[in-house]
Amino acid sequence: MKKILIVFSIIIGFTNCQLVDVLEQDPMYELDLENAITSPKMAELALNGAYSYLPSTSTNYLFAALSGSFMSGAMLRQDFVTSGNAIYYSERYLNTLSYSSFGDGEWSDDYNIIKNVNYLLTSLEGINDSEFEKGRKEEIVGECHFLVALAYFRLLRQFGEYWDESSNYGVLVRDEIPSVANAVKARTTVAKSYEEIFNHLEIALAQAPAYTTPTRASVQAAKALKAVVLFYQGKYSEAAVAADEAITSVNPLDPSYSNVFTNTETSKEVIFCRAFSTDEASDVSYLMEKASGASGLWGPTESYMNLIEGDPRKTLVTENKNVTYNGATYNVNTVKKIYRPNDGVPVIFLRTAELYLIKAEALARSNSSIADAWAPIKELRGRVGSTNLTEPATRDELMDEIFKEWWIEMAFENWHEWFAVQRFDRLLEMNQSLAEQLEDEQEKDEENNTASFVEAFMQKLETRKIYNIPTGEINANSICEQNPGY
Repeated sequence: MKKILIVFSIIIGFTNCQLVDVLEQDPMYELDLENAITSPKMAELALNGAYSYLPSTSTNYLFAALSGSFMSGAMLRQDFVTSGNAIYYSERYLNTLSYSSFGDGEWSDDYNIIKNVNYLLTSLEGINDSEFEKGRKEEIVGECHFLVALAYFRLLRQFGEYWDESSNYGVLVRDEIPSVANAVKARTTVAKSYEEIFNHLEIALAQAPAYTTPTRASVQAAKALKAVVLFYQGKYSEAAVAADEAITSVNPLDPSYSNVFTNTETSKEVIFCRAFSTDEASDVSYLMEKASGASGLWGPTESYMNLIEGDPRKTLVTENKNVTYNGATYNVNTVKKIYRPNDGVPVIFLRTAELYLIKAEALARSNSSIADAWAPIKELRGRVGSTNLTEPATRDELMDEIFKEWWIEMAFENWHEWFAVQRFDRLLEMNQSLAEQLEDEQEKDEENNTASFVEAFMQKLETRKIYNIPTGEINANSICEQNPGY
């Protein structure tokens, strides 16, 4: 039997990437697309299947939304939580950068998006344009390419040396239907990775539909993502222009900061997000209860609370409350921003406020005037009624305020704090767990009259900017090179 029911993996979005017929197991990747996706209805279902691989369950949500908060030093587990895996295995070690396989789900999900889109695009070639509503086939193609661009970008930031275009540690480009012949493949360079992302973005910009809902790809989302990618590529002048263009085309800032999170799916500020089905929401909500609601076992760090003190967003982001744990009551700070008890908090990939921050930092890093770089920050703070609107006197003060704004405005959403501490070189300042580790390593060096312990620790910080390529990929793909330090 050659015909394999791959359509079910594409349409429904099964998490098992080994697609086999239970009666006859053809070799992995030997899949026949004939008659799999043959109508507009099936194409729409297949597209929904690709969307389904965006973060959904509690495991994937933690990685996509909150791992960077632990790693950067913005979020912690309350000190009184001592028993076993009381909350979740990963968050116990993320703040010390002691992780190895936690990113496996991200890798798998993003490549499932890419794989399923490749199947869908191939199938679309065999369906006449006339079978679709006017222009819809073109829109599907645009949505597909946006999803692939986002997937590659997420992969590059998490698993590649995205800050160095000369690096060989980029992504695995899977731009073909999987087969035995192409299963083994080397990583491409970071420069080629960016080229691949922009190639997909250009198609999305030309063919994606206009914005209707933040849960679907749009040309506005493509414009926003282009600005983000240019920014992380280090092309600050271009990023500033792209961010400004995106700001003029996307929805404005929501007048209510809290509305962005309480009503994410309808807030005009949210450009692209992953919302949850009823079943998924219950799973994510349980995780969020650990963070803020019923338990309050996660909370903002002292570093974060010091930064947000005096800002009007403090009461919108955090909440001081009494929580009970093992029969005892504790007064703690909890994260209010990310908690929606009934339906989980969607993962926000793109919102307008991020474009303001990108514009500000990109202008500052491309030597524009202090006034021009300050203007977006002033607007963000004005939105929440902040009185801290005085223009910085120096560039150092400007950069400090931009860093603070990343942490205050965007914390606990999607890794923003982590990437900010890397760009501003403030990881050891904000992550107290790492700062304490460094002190321990310094004491060891003093005791042993050496510098090796601190050197090894600082090397760990450098290599842990990105995750390791999953062991499964390394074992199955003999020419896929592991990241340095793993």
